[in-house]
Amino acid sequence: MNPLYDYVFEIANRMYPTWDTDINGEQYQTDSFRGWDFVHQLEDERLEFSITKERYLENAPIIRSLRAMGLDTEKFWMAMLFVYDVVRERTENVQQVPTSVFEEFRAFARYLQENPDAKVRAWQGREHGVTLESYLAKRVLGKLLADNMAELYANLSNVRSFGMDGFSVNLKSCYKITLAIKCFLPLLEQFKEEDNRSTNPSKVSYNRMLLISRIVYFFGYTDNPKFLDSDEGIKGIWTSYKDREWTTIGKNFR
Repeated sequence: MNPLYDYVFEIANRMYPTWDTDINGEQYQTDSFRGWDFVHQLEDERLEFSITKERYLENAPIIRSLRAMGLDTEKFWMAMLFVYDVVRERTENVQQVPTSVFEEFRAFARYLQENPDAKVRAWQGREHGVTLESYLAKRVLGKLLADNMAELYANLSNVRSFGMDGFSVNLKSCYKITLAIKCFLPLLEQFKEEDNRSTNPSKVSYNRMLLISRIVYFFGYTDNPKFLDSDEGIKGIWTSYKDREWTTIGKNFR
């Protein structure tokens, strides 16, 4: 894999994990399909963005912070394009999953988490069926359900009760900003810790949330200039929205 995509897969492997099985039947995590999907589309020039690398490199507050924290600015640009694409896919022209189905999956996920010894059975008649007993398999299934209920429902459903013409919902900017934080913050936390230096835009800031605040302004998720000088606005959004359930899916059923 091209090292230029290191940060892309740091994010993709956490946000969109992909699992495989070895010859012994043990599951292991491999590089995210969603990450590879982005790389292939990018290299085939099938993706378009309203942000440009020139404007990114000219954005002194962002570049100075990245360099001060020890991040590679070229790799981070790839990560920015990936996050921009993910947010666009998850928040623009999406469709609402029926609440009743969502509640069924949530209840099932909760039961699986609270009862780790429970067996999962898919059965038809007296002779046809399968039972899931492996602790690891049940734990993986429980986590997938808990973290990606709406997406998993859409991927597994053979009969989609919602039409392809129903993708017309656009989520408000608070959801865009929240998803961007979920992507960027764990990556930034691996690098240099925050210190007490000034958050003045003309000086270097080590404040991770302020850096993300400036990035979402760069993305166009807000036109409030206060996001360039303070992390108060983005922290307020993060506190209010980080634990909200997502019950929408994009056209790629993610």
